[in-house]
Amino acid sequence: MAKLDVARLFGDPSLTGTLPTNVQISPDGQYATYLKVADDDRERLDLWRCHMETGVCECWLDGRSLASDGAPSAQEKAAKERKRLFSHGITDYRWSPDGTTILLPVDGAGYLMDAASLEVRQITPAGHRHTDIQLSPLGNFVSYVRNGSLYYTAAIGGTELLIAESTDPLLSFGIADFIAQEEMHRFKGHWWHPQEQAIALTKVDESTIEESRRFEAEADQLRVITQRYPFAGAANAKVELAIFDIATGATRWIDYRDASDDYLGRVDFAEDKLAIQVQDRSQRRVTLKLVALNDLSTEVLLVEQADAWINLHDNFRVLGDADYLWTSERDGYQHLYRYRNGTCEQLTEGIGRVNRVLHVSSDKVLIAGWFTTPTEQHLYEVDLTSGSVSQTTEAGWHEIDISDDGKHLIDRFSSLTNPGEVRVGPVHGAQRTLADGKISDGHPYLPYMRHHVTPELGTLRSSDGQTLHYRLTKPHAITSAGPLIVYVYGGPGAQRVRNEWSELLLQLFAQCGFGVLELDNRGSSNRDRQFEWALAHRLGDAEVEDQLVGAHYVAGLDWVDAGRIGVFGHSYGGFMTLKCMTKAADVFKAGVAVAPVCDWHLYDTHYTERYLGTPQDNPEAYESSSVFGDLEHLEGKLLLMHGMSDDNVLFTHTTLLMRALQKLNFPFELMTYPGSKHALQERDVSIHRFNLIVDFFERNL
Repeated sequence: MAKLDVARLFGDPSLTGTLPTNVQISPDGQYATYLKVADDDRERLDLWRCHMETGVCECWLDGRSLASDGAPSAQEKAAKERKRLFSHGITDYRWSPDGTTILLPVDGAGYLMDAASLEVRQITPAGHRHTDIQLSPLGNFVSYVRNGSLYYTAAIGGTELLIAESTDPLLSFGIADFIAQEEMHRFKGHWWHPQEQAIALTKVDESTIEESRRFEAEADQLRVITQRYPFAGAANAKVELAIFDIATGATRWIDYRDASDDYLGRVDFAEDKLAIQVQDRSQRRVTLKLVALNDLSTEVLLVEQADAWINLHDNFRVLGDADYLWTSERDGYQHLYRYRNGTCEQLTEGIGRVNRVLHVSSDKVLIAGWFTTPTEQHLYEVDLTSGSVSQTTEAGWHEIDISDDGKHLIDRFSSLTNPGEVRVGPVHGAQRTLADGKISDGHPYLPYMRHHVTPELGTLRSSDGQTLHYRLTKPHAITSAGPLIVYVYGGPGAQRVRNEWSELLLQLFAQCGFGVLELDNRGSSNRDRQFEWALAHRLGDAEVEDQLVGAHYVAGLDWVDAGRIGVFGHSYGGFMTLKCMTKAADVFKAGVAVAPVCDWHLYDTHYTERYLGTPQDNPEAYESSSVFGDLEHLEGKLLLMHGMSDDNVLFTHTTLLMRALQKLNFPFELMTYPGSKHALQERDVSIHRFNLIVDFFERNL
């Protein structure tokens, strides 16, 4: 049996197997279509289909078959970085409602494939790069953005028509702005009316953001990048909203704000109205407004208010006339509510969380979430008449999708002991296993299974009595007390500890002799308000306190040497690495901080102000949350890493930290990556980075 190493971890074929992603059911219900990693290139996706009755699967379209026109634009690069999309080939697709064609946005171009003949034709103009390529709801049109201008064309024999034109590089139409994509997880900037009568679109003006400059270091050149980065406390882009009428070509602008600095949170069509979620700058209020399409008159359906902040979601659904579904955390947990004819009814209650509304019908709602433990996610059916809730899946983590007609379920499932499988079939009935990640003959991970360590889940208590979930991976071979790495993210909006097949990086550490502890401290996502709000007005306190609860627990295990505990994290995890090493230097003897946030003044508005307010209103919060205040207490060994083209956590964070450490005469190790952005996802960079990390911990723990 082989021992896992870094080169093999990131090599081909992928050790995680080739489980399908983006599974869709063809409109006629005959096929399950999906994207699958190519056997010869772990970074390329091909389009596959599987016959629902016979189970016969085939590669339908090779990702290499569609050539691109030139290099990707800055907008394309930014969109992929915001979506954490690092594959190439066929990375997205969409069926037309009648099942005759499939839209394929590939490398800046939009293609339509005939589902019967497999003939592929380019629908966007050749020689140009495009983003935000969408197929209209009835399949009659394709819309897209080129150089900041929004266009559409008929799917068959169409002429390109202009919706809104930009002649200014700081002005764009139909594209979500940086804040919307990076922090609000709103990736659309234009939305089709369900009957294709109109398009709602944004106009984004970045001239309101003060111009700043940063360096991007490539391997062979150093560039000065002019950037409109919305630093905490400063101005955001101005985002306007309009309705474009397909029949008349008229554009009408909607005044959706209550204050000039309100955020455009979400946009949905609700029959003859436009539903707009408006979030105020403090993020303590979200207003759901309904705008009539005929005269743009506005009514307020509901207002959510909170003492700390409101989390945006995508769970607004229309049941009928004046009949809507909504999720809210108003009672402490995110539950499902029904607004009908001016009344509000709570449909789920108690401990638990409704994460996603998957499908609605006249009498039932399908949701994904949890009501027992946040380490698992399940499919539930909520009866709209009786309010009863039923669970339909077994223990583990289930990523669920429902076909547009509500008849078919797609379940991507894994657990600590199951590498994963994808099941498709009727919502009420037996599902077929579309793909099974079982590690058997021919699976690329089989040679390493002898050394595989199944992680353990457990719970601890925070100082205020809240439950902390952890996942613990022991070293492959234990002969005496040895080193352990606390692998941390720790920030809001993320959850590490789940009953799912864990990332193989943990196995790399385990086979190198390290135990690994992951703990979701207070502030992590998929919990209740009280748990998340521990971060309000101060970052790096409750999180470190909880990580210390975990570190003290593992220090008492007979296979852990309490004097050889390290910490490692990326982004917020890099910030946490530095906070842990400065606040608990006696516990953490070595740390790796990758792309760390060091000074919250240098991070963006929406994320930072949600937790700390603005620097003008709450300067003490920014001071206490910085890594620099406790830097003189730093001990142990430190390795810093950062991409030199990072446009999210700017490289400035690390250069400031380097200078501060030099002033303190504190020795540290440093590795920078020319041309790499925040994710540091290039294969050669990943191999180099993790070889350095393993070597660093082997030398210092």
